Amino acid sequence: MAQRAVPENYQRSAPSLRDKKVIKPVTLHLPEPHPKQYELIFAFELNENVRFVAGACGTKFGKTYGCAIRIVKEAWENKGSLNWWVAPTFSQSKNAYDLVKHMLPRGTFVEYKADLRLMLVEPDGSEHSNIWFKSGDNPDSLRGFAVNFFILDEASRMPYDSFVSVMTTVTQTMGRGIIISTPQGRGWFFDVYQRGEKFDEFGEPRFSEFNPDPFPEWKAIRMPTWTNPHVKTKAIEDAKNNLPEDVFRQEYGAQFLDDSAGVFRGVSRCIEGTAFKPYIPGRRYVVGVDLARLRDYSVVIVLDADTRELVYMERFNKIDWSLQYFKIIQIAKAYHALVSIDSTGIGDPIVENLKAAGLYMEPYKIGGSTAKQQLIEKLRIAIENARVTFPHNRVTAALIDELKCYEYEFTDSGRVTYDAPSGKHDDCVIALALAFWIADTPEFRYRAWSQPGI
Repeated sequence: MAQRAVPENYQRSAPSLRDKKVIKPVTLHLPEPHPKQYELIFAFELNENVRFVAGACGTKFGKTYGCAIRIVKEAWENKGSLNWWVAPTFSQSKNAYDLVKHMLPRGTFVEYKADLRLMLVEPDGSEHSNIWFKSGDNPDSLRGFAVNFFILDEASRMPYDSFVSVMTTVTQTMGRGIIISTPQGRGWFFDVYQRGEKFDEFGEPRFSEFNPDPFPEWKAIRMPTWTNPHVKTKAIEDAKNNLPEDVFRQEYGAQFLDDSAGVFRGVSRCIEGTAFKPYIPGRRYVVGVDLARLRDYSVVIVLDADTRELVYMERFNKIDWSLQYFKIIQIAKAYHALVSIDSTGIGDPIVENLKAAGLYMEPYKIGGSTAKQQLIEKLRIAIENARVTFPHNRVTAALIDELKCYEYEFTDSGRVTYDAPSGKHDDCVIALALAFWIADTPEFRYRAWSQPGI
């Protein structure tokens, strides 16, 4: 694709703050976007009447970097404007904040770190415009503002209500926005993307004089990873050879699949009922425990070892360690269960203390990447084949959400790693994986089941 000429207002001179008496010009030099980035961030200039752009992006396409260029341009050129960057979590917004800050010339802005806000200023120190960086996890906090321009980053990872809230902020101002994300199934982001899709799969126009476009203000752009000239072809070929086909199509090809191509496929098929079940004498049970680290949660999950059915679960944080010990012991003894726990690092003394309390333990060291990969892949296969089930209730909702959000990452060295998205937890996933690991281990059936003192 040939590089189009940059619009005349792409750069703008502004006064310097260094001398309030003698005004010196400061020129904003923004990075040069690659051709497909250009098509995304300058869609307003390239397409008449477009207000909203939906971009389906492959991983490492450069969507965040490209949109950082655009939001700086908006704030620099439009005095009095309010510009928003909304991401699924605070930490993701903070990454964008740091990126945008380094694109602005020194001395032309004031930082408000507590609010994640950058205020561009005039030569006399007065306010010129604002760029706010917000989290989309609370839709109600995004209402009641008059926004001129917004970026909705990783939109498919946000609730639909966050999208609605952001859209209400540009009603008064007739503002504009870019909604970007790697696809994740066919949720609300897919519906929004369809608004801007003007051609069918054969390249023919979808609308005509007799079938008018119901969303003329929308533009959709699909940007696979390989449209970024800075990503090496070999890296893409390695990903294609090492990842499941559907994962590659979604994560690199930016395609919308009928079901999300995350780590765990078929989560919905594993949901049975809503209630937990009490201990039944004579049945075998296992417990998986993931202990809290820093802001994480401690999670205790009980599986029926024969049916692979989740029969009980607790999830808690910010409670005293002694109470956590008590809960683990209480639950394990109530179900006469064998317990598996991550013994990496601080886990070793905890395992010994639980053994001293009379529990039978099967520690698992997750510290190594290979060990975690094996643990997660065992659970992944079980869920794909509906070999493990769980109820859907207030407690297990966190588990179901974690399973649906869990992600692959393909490293530069060609290795596949598994983890929760930035800002989210994986405590429930690990606890379930540990419980299933011992339930599905052949040697498991030969273990003694009687607990001393029970």
